[in-house]
Amino acid sequence: MMHGLIFVLLLAVAADLPWVCGPREFFKECVSSSCAELKCGREGMPLACTADCVSGCFCAPGFYRKGHRECVPRSGCQIEPLKPWINA
Repeated sequence: MMHGLIFVLLLAVAADLPWVCGPREFFKECVSSSCAELKCGREGMPLACTADCVSGCFCAPGFYRKGHRECVPRSGCQIEPLKPWINA
């Protein structure tokens, strides 16, 4: 019983902690998950925003989400050429 109470208290404290976002990211509260940030591969395409409400770290203006990883400038969205596979 005591462990459950401690767990609930820790969750309550953690909920009040500020989000720590990565480089070129900032926290947004209650934004559409489909158009809260620009994404690589969708440059120049119109945004189709959904009516959902999500909060979290999103790319800063002028940066694009590369996959599910970092935020990069538009030039960082370019597909890197494949490296030749060498059979050793």
